Amino acid sequence: MDIDSLMFLIVLIPLLGSIFVLSSKDNTHETFKNTEQVALLTVFVNILLVLGLFSKTNVDTENIQHMIEYSWSFLPIFKFSFGVDIVSLIFVLSTQFAVFVGILGIRKHKQTPKSVLFYALLYLAFLNGYFLSLDVLSFYICFAGSLFPLYMLIALTMTERQHKMLLRLALHHFTGALLLLATCILILAKNDNNILISDLGDLHFVLKTGVLVWGGLFAAFVLRMPVWPFHHAMTAVAASLKNPLAFISLHIMSVTGIYGFMRYWPLNIPAEISTLSPMFQILCLLTMIFTSVGSYVYSNTPQKLYNYVFIYDLLYLLAVFLPTSTIRMNIAYCIFSFLLISSCLIILQSHMINQSQRASVSIKGILCVMPRASIAYFLFMVAAIGLPVSAFFWNNFMIVSEIFNFNLYSGTLVVIVMTLAGVSLLQSFYTLKDETSVLNSDVKIKDIDVFAFTICLMLVIVLLISLVKPLWFVF
Repeated sequence: MDIDSLMFLIVLIPLLGSIFVLSSKDNTHETFKNTEQVALLTVFVNILLVLGLFSKTNVDTENIQHMIEYSWSFLPIFKFSFGVDIVSLIFVLSTQFAVFVGILGIRKHKQTPKSVLFYALLYLAFLNGYFLSLDVLSFYICFAGSLFPLYMLIALTMTERQHKMLLRLALHHFTGALLLLATCILILAKNDNNILISDLGDLHFVLKTGVLVWGGLFAAFVLRMPVWPFHHAMTAVAASLKNPLAFISLHIMSVTGIYGFMRYWPLNIPAEISTLSPMFQILCLLTMIFTSVGSYVYSNTPQKLYNYVFIYDLLYLLAVFLPTSTIRMNIAYCIFSFLLISSCLIILQSHMINQSQRASVSIKGILCVMPRASIAYFLFMVAAIGLPVSAFFWNNFMIVSEIFNFNLYSGTLVVIVMTLAGVSLLQSFYTLKDETSVLNSDVKIKDIDVFAFTICLMLVIVLLISLVKPLWFVF
């Protein structure tokens, strides 16, 4: 199969899978079981296609490869460009794995409507287009198009009372989409045509227009991140989500913000807003500090994991703004492992919470009666806290080293925050493994099934192999 067909299918297959899910008849449990199998198969096929695209890509260069152009009938004067480099392929692959794990995590949720799977696959199709887009217009179409399925997916898993929190977060994200639209209009007006994202640094704007363009780009991507003062809307929604697929989808939205900065933002920050960069870095660090301290001191067990996720999102956002291109691949490798680890921890914790609620018992000590879940949770937790068992540790080490080189105080604060985040995860693990909390023998607690446990072990092996060779799947 040629490269153009592979890129086209990577976007098309999730779209076809969503249509199949939508066309199924009823909302019965049996129907959901069938659509869940279709969704898992759809994402699995996409994973194989991405691996096939990796095998046809030169991993020794970070340049754009396999670029193709389309001229769509509704906008014949503009050419739309798609292509891949190693960074975009890693983001695509990590997203497929995260969504696969998320769908796996809702297999036993009988109350989940099939429309959740429809919007999850539609969301994945837009995400794949987002990571493969090379020009301003197609990038914006996928940037804005991913919002609708995401919010429908989240809204379907929340109660009506919680929709007000979701509206506040939606206001942030849709404001970002409008700002990016205005920025794209200014860029197209300057260039009189569509333009590749990589060529944005060559455009020269007058001061006022430059502030609007780069400020709009900055705000559009920051509004997808849990940075103060926007973090409360995201954390409030995340804390109310009981469906692991919905939380993973929201988590991926932050990852798209990181990718947007990696793709759009020039190495040398434009002079129009360069004075704001230190202020933004301070806001990121302050948000990380308060989040980590709150996670360590006050938060309950699920919130500790959510805070851990947000802290590392901000860590990679800080790394993107470092004035160096040497850690670009390190960030991509970290995102791959980070999405895999966090997604697995989220579905395992969701299973424990569901079992504790069903049996009307505390989550304290629940892992003592769930041997398979206990092993899987321990392995992923060890990787999450930074022990050298995967490429996650080494690439985080490189990123923190670069932050130290850039600013000693920032590096010190980042190490403290990462330590607190790791200690908070250990606290939650000790709570889940507390042997003093003995459950009555008549309480029925179901462990994760053998299929889910096998998938977890396979993903652990993926992390272990990545320690030796991050791109082990490239032959």
